[in-house]
Amino acid sequence: MVIMKKENFYEMIFSAEGREAKKNVLKQISQTAKELLELDPIISQTYTGVNEVILNVMYKDAEHQEFETFNNWIDKGYKVKKGSKAFFIWSKPRKAKKEKAEEGKEKDEYKFFGLAYLFSNSQVEKIED
Repeated sequence: MVIMKKENFYEMIFSAEGREAKKNVLKQISQTAKELLELDPIISQTYTGVNEVILNVMYKDAEHQEFETFNNWIDKGYKVKKGSKAFFIWSKPRKAKKEKAEEGKEKDEYKFFGLAYLFSNSQVEKIED
């Protein structure tokens, strides 16, 4: 297993351009998170899933402590600083249907995980009244 430094994760996620590139980066990061869950007993006892490991072990540091969606920060009275690039994790599973179904069959439904975009506490500032 190759352990990456936080700076490497930040560089990977902040330099990814486009949805597919971001998904590929998240797949790589998720693989490391899975390995940490399997190999580190403290991590596997503390966190229950890949997203939790990504947020709490890989993304969180002295500067980035709290992660929220854009809208959640607004609801809390903050705005995202101009030029900030989002962190991303897997979204909750979503339902979809295959576009083409075979003749006489209903479209197959399936679940997939999209990207959820989050900003950290260091990327926001209080909205002044």
